[in-house]
Amino acid sequence: MSKPAILFLSRSRRDTMFVDLVETVKNDYRVVIVATDKTKHHYENIENINLEIYDIEEEYKKVDPSCLSTIPGIEKELQTNCYEFNINYLLYRKYTSRYGVTDSHTILNTTIPERLFANYTFLKRIVKKYNIRYAFYETIDTIDSMVLNAMAKSGIIKKSFEHVVDSLGGELRLRVAAGQHRRSDKIRHVLESKSFGQDSIEWAKKTIETYKREKPTTKYDDFHRKLGHTLPRYSMAQIANKAQRMLKGESLLPAAIKLKNRILSAKYLQNKLPEGKILSYFLQLTPEASMCSQVPEFADQEYLIEQIAIHGKYGYTVVVKEHPICFGNRRPQFYKELGMLPNVVLMHPGFPTRNMILRSEAVVVATGTSPGLESIASGIPVLCLGNPYFNVCKNTVKVEKPHEVWSALEHTQSNEKDLIEFIAAMHHATYEHPQFDNLQEVERGRGVGKILGQALMDEISFYDSQSPQ
Repeated sequence: MSKPAILFLSRSRRDTMFVDLVETVKNDYRVVIVATDKTKHHYENIENINLEIYDIEEEYKKVDPSCLSTIPGIEKELQTNCYEFNINYLLYRKYTSRYGVTDSHTILNTTIPERLFANYTFLKRIVKKYNIRYAFYETIDTIDSMVLNAMAKSGIIKKSFEHVVDSLGGELRLRVAAGQHRRSDKIRHVLESKSFGQDSIEWAKKTIETYKREKPTTKYDDFHRKLGHTLPRYSMAQIANKAQRMLKGESLLPAAIKLKNRILSAKYLQNKLPEGKILSYFLQLTPEASMCSQVPEFADQEYLIEQIAIHGKYGYTVVVKEHPICFGNRRPQFYKELGMLPNVVLMHPGFPTRNMILRSEAVVVATGTSPGLESIASGIPVLCLGNPYFNVCKNTVKVEKPHEVWSALEHTQSNEKDLIEFIAAMHHATYEHPQFDNLQEVERGRGVGKILGQALMDEISFYDSQSPQ
């Protein structure tokens, strides 16, 4: 019996991780790697894999305009409309233009039909050639990853996966996710069947007890915290990295605009919580795939907050905290106009997240994994817009529209037994991720590939046991 085939979409910034990942799974699965001429050297010396070279930046230019007439058929087959396949970068360009990046996504957004046709045609051929059963990519933000996700939804392949890193209990936890909303069927199954072990229960209890005293942090958390200052503090490695990019032609203008935005925005941001009851919302990084690709309907967070505020209950203040990495991406006008609402207070990104969470009647999230998990672990109810994977926890409430958070408040709970079971399920169904000092190290993923390989094989085994052919 032949091995099931997995298709891997390589990405240059992740090649170190992907090489170790492929080496880990190749004995159990038939591996197909899609790489470019510039990245193929990472994989050419790996034995017993299939390497396919494909460069969308060249291939889409060869598409004959007459071929685009087939796109309605592609839309129907994949149950996704043409422009949805590039939804991430359609929104990216809007937000990056606000801090001086005006042209980096232009060609992506003006050639979507050609890119869709080229990617679909190539991937459909590869899926048929190797009888691809599963696919794995860095994250669902590009047309090719969206095509594979759509192929999984429509049954052309069985499942498409990516990996996610979450911070909980002073650890980074690696999980394998699926679908546009990065769901985790394995966590849900472990929670519903209560198939976690005693070690996971003990880990959950210890984690909850720790959150009662303090917020356990990782080096990754500390990196984010340092970015919350009005004048950012960069390491020598970050400065050197920026200098190298500038030597290659990268402009300093966006960084200058971001710094200007930080300085001018600071006067609209508070360092003291208001009296009375508060409902908290933590602004998410914009632009970023977790918002633009997963919940594009909530990517305009100014509108989201306005809708919560203008339907607000008497005696409540909507307290909003900026994301440290995003500080400077938004214009001062964003904070000024939100601050005009009498029941909205904006906190400085350097304000302690824990202090805000513990004062909250509930925390509202769209995807917001970090504040969502911290709130759950701290015993604070979470109101979930969108469809974050942790809404399987009974201490969360699903909300369809922003103004509905107020009626959802009446249904919130924080039951410690449910909390222990959710965190135990998450511990059981995820893996300990190496600690890294900064975002660049996390992106490279050095030392992660072997752990991820085992996690991916376990996830596939679980999925096959739940939905056999």
